[in-house]
Amino acid sequence: MATTERPELVSSGAGLASTVAVETHGELGAEGAVRARGYWEGVWLRFRRDKFAIGGGTYILFIVIVGFIGAPIAAKILGHGPDDQFAGGVDPKKLLPVDPFTSVTDQPYPGAVGHFHHTFFVLGGDSQLGRDEFLRLLYGTQTSLEVAVGATLLIMVIGVLMGSLAGFYGGWTDTIISRITEIVMAFPVLLFVIALASTAGARLNGITFGFLGQGVFTLVVVLGIFGWFYPARIVRAQVLSLREKEFVEAARMIGTNDARIIRSHILPHLVAPIIVYSTLVVAQNILAEAGLSFLGLGIQQPTASWGNLLSTAPDYYLTQPWLMVWPGVAILFATLAFNLLGDGLRDAFDPRSTH
Repeated sequence: MATTERPELVSSGAGLASTVAVETHGELGAEGAVRARGYWEGVWLRFRRDKFAIGGGTYILFIVIVGFIGAPIAAKILGHGPDDQFAGGVDPKKLLPVDPFTSVTDQPYPGAVGHFHHTFFVLGGDSQLGRDEFLRLLYGTQTSLEVAVGATLLIMVIGVLMGSLAGFYGGWTDTIISRITEIVMAFPVLLFVIALASTAGARLNGITFGFLGQGVFTLVVVLGIFGWFYPARIVRAQVLSLREKEFVEAARMIGTNDARIIRSHILPHLVAPIIVYSTLVVAQNILAEAGLSFLGLGIQQPTASWGNLLSTAPDYYLTQPWLMVWPGVAILFATLAFNLLGDGLRDAFDPRSTH
């Protein structure tokens, strides 16, 4: 008598475990256990698949090292600083900055008497003042990053605070903060910066706290005060949704005060949008510093920044066009790197994203 073979039944749990093992190229143990991934591990796995984001993050790390570590080392090796002026940095015949890869003497001014040594201008002179363009570009990296990162921190602190209060409490608190946000959005920032630069700008530029460049504090405050409105609106929308969740209601039921609920239950859920938006704001602030310094309203001479390096370059656009190329390329690559990093982080924090 023929017997009918019955198909072997496999539980759905075992099938899922096998699928996970195959997709992760791992092997199941004797008991079929699969290690669960944590939230941040999943974020990292998704992030590292984005090669453009990894490249952007690597370049950001590179310019930070170059600006804050490489610049002092280069000044020590070359034997002069970014603000030192050399008569040899200007071509005596053309009265133009010397070309890249030029050896010049450290004679401070024409006709100076004494025994002078030779130094090397890697990217040539910066202007008719005879300063080293290479060193000023390196130290300009430091200044521009200080402004961009400092302003971003201030923007996010104010924006998260205002957005959290508006979204959590609602009512009159939300109305007042929303009206303040609209006023800041409509405020003529450029006119304010012009007025500030012509009145209290010189005094504010002297505030360095012993480690910042001249004028950095002023730009950080201005960009921070007038740039917090957008993150505040993003955070407000997130908090409006979070405050209705079950875990917030449970915290209220056991008597947790509002400050603790916001700190312990609301803010941890805002980490992802805060990180993503911060990287994008840094890029915006780099461009803002460059634009204001180009107009003569930001970082003032002799302090170097990418913006004021660009401000002097158009005087030589026909004779030494590379003076526009160096700071322009630095600004382009830095903003591109931060934007690529921000896009990659946004996709990594969103489990639904597909590549």
